[in-house]
Amino acid sequence: MQDESRSMGDVAIDMDSQSNPLQLQLIDEQDSYIQSRADTMQNIESTIVELGSIFQQLAHMVKEQEETIQRIDANVEDTQLNVESAHTEILKYFQSVSSNRWLMIKIFLVLIVFFIIFVVFFA
Repeated sequence: MQDESRSMGDVAIDMDSQSNPLQLQLIDEQDSYIQSRADTMQNIESTIVELGSIFQQLAHMVKEQEETIQRIDANVEDTQLNVESAHTEILKYFQSVSSNRWLMIKIFLVLIVFFIIFVVFFA
């Protein structure tokens, strides 16, 4: 029967012969290598799942803070507008004060005269 299968081009493996110990050792090494790779892949997969969970939590936290951030942004814009208008008003006041120096000197002189009169007559 072996001759018939060989003549047809089939290959037959004799399972009754004893396996070589070197082949068994190679098979064991391959199995342990494959097992270690499978363990590593499982570790990588669990790490990726954990990382995905962390990113989902981070996205949830960012979503919760969105309203607060928008309010802060609006407050900053309002503050900027207020500072700009205050700066404009200070410049107007400074120009009016500097153009009225004689008025300021007159007011200061009147205050000094009242102080002198108070000190001389009431003290």
